[in-house]
Amino acid sequence: MKLLSDIDLSNKKVGIRLDLNVPVKNGEIQSDERLKAALPTIQYALNETESVTIISHFGRPDEGVYSSELSLKPVCDWFCKALNRDIQFISNFDQVPDGLCMVENSRFLVGESGNDDSLSNLIASSFEVYVMDAFATAHRKSASTYGAILKSEQSCAGLLFANEVLNINSALEHKGSLVSVVGGAKVSTKLEVIKNLLLKSQKVMVGGGIANTFLKAAGHEVGNSLFEDDMVRTASEMLSSNKIILPNEVYVANSLDSDEVSCVSVNNVMPEDMILDIEFNKEEMESAAQEMIIWNGPLGIFENDLFAKGTRDLVLYLAESNSNVIAGGGETIFAINKFSNMSNFHYVSTAGGAFLEYLSGSTLPSIEALDVK
Repeated sequence: MKLLSDIDLSNKKVGIRLDLNVPVKNGEIQSDERLKAALPTIQYALNETESVTIISHFGRPDEGVYSSELSLKPVCDWFCKALNRDIQFISNFDQVPDGLCMVENSRFLVGESGNDDSLSNLIASSFEVYVMDAFATAHRKSASTYGAILKSEQSCAGLLFANEVLNINSALEHKGSLVSVVGGAKVSTKLEVIKNLLLKSQKVMVGGGIANTFLKAAGHEVGNSLFEDDMVRTASEMLSSNKIILPNEVYVANSLDSDEVSCVSVNNVMPEDMILDIEFNKEEMESAAQEMIIWNGPLGIFENDLFAKGTRDLVLYLAESNSNVIAGGGETIFAINKFSNMSNFHYVSTAGGAFLEYLSGSTLPSIEALDVK
């Protein structure tokens, strides 16, 4: 995979595929974290050439149908201010001008999501160098994230993309001790992630509804808690690895709306109880040597302060740890920002689904295409 530093951008026409999919309400950007993360690659290119085109998707419109609510215009305005430069805003790739410009939402174009050959060719032929810097969409085989890379004259990974791959690989390929933490609602949605991390890790701590399914598989009562009956057998097989860290104590209530919460042993859960949080098992976590830690997903329903203790204790533990912590996922970032700060972690991926796919051991289409080039 070629990096930006491997290619001479001097006076070249450069296209940069970014992930600028940010929350916008009434034309106002609600969170600009992703936009700020895109700036280094744009500025790098602008230091080498005047001809830079910014490309991104935004939301999930119907292909071929324009929607003002899903327009990238507010994002274009944000970059005009951030870069202190005028940016030409264009609707498609039919005639990409020289200078600094941004193309309207790539998902408005027919053939984008299906990796249409003609659209891939059109995008690729518009530039002398094509830079892929949208790791969050690297698991999508779209025209702008896959086909255009393969068909481009020259292509490479942008700074953010390369940084994501470097940091996640540093954990997955770590030769020393690795402990993983996987939370969230369902085993089924993270089955391949857990399987792959069991191969790579000394221990894997589970939380959230995932922990309930493992507790059920271990023979514990889980009452009215969320768990997946059809995944109990699979969870039981994974327990035989002796690598799964289960909670010793859990927080139970009669319902999600209850004001009364009790911390009980996993041996004392009643049939009418709902497990809505777990006690962070610090002792078992510390018993496993941990030069590197991978974390994805909360340990409980942390949005409600009554069920936030497990996730909060985990965040504070990781923030103060001497280990290299690689964290990622939407809820994970929300939890970090609620109880600590992203700067206290070695690396926090903003990639969401692509982060999970990569943790599962899957080859991401964009990486596959960049490796070919």
